[in-house]
Amino acid sequence: MKQDKFLTVFAVFDDETQRKLTAFQDKVLSLGYPGTQTMDIPFHVTLGSFKVEDEQKLKVKIKEVCSQTYEIEINLNKVNHFNNRVLFIEPEENKKLRDLHDLFDGNFTDGFPWHAHTTIFCGAEEQVIKAKERLNDIFSPIKSMITGIQMGEFFPARMLIQEKLCK
Repeated sequence: MKQDKFLTVFAVFDDETQRKLTAFQDKVLSLGYPGTQTMDIPFHVTLGSFKVEDEQKLKVKIKEVCSQTYEIEINLNKVNHFNNRVLFIEPEENKKLRDLHDLFDGNFTDGFPWHAHTTIFCGAEEQVIKAKERLNDIFSPIKSMITGIQMGEFFPARMLIQEKLCK
């Protein structure tokens, strides 16, 4: 069940990965479909979603986790989709990313099991199918680093905290 307001904790990528993902998204958007994806936040892997009442507790936890967790190398290596409605790039299975997720294992918003992904485009089925074709034509795997954890409130999107992982 989709909630009107909720918090999301997410792992964010290094600047070079952000640049590459933006270039992929720009090529997909050049098809002329605006999509329904949130555009004013960095590319990320969602770690969990929570009630807005959990904000202070999560801020403390994010600071604690970031002070004890080193940057995580991951490989973004596969184009995939959820029911031809959400187009994303999927990371290779990664124990460190899974462990980070487990620290923030919450699914307040929709009840689906966690599936690590980075959304590129959301839209109507026919738009996502065309976007997927475009992305498959131009995609090449990306070696990336998870460099921080952020928390936002949705909707509308509003960033609440941004912390860096240890180097």
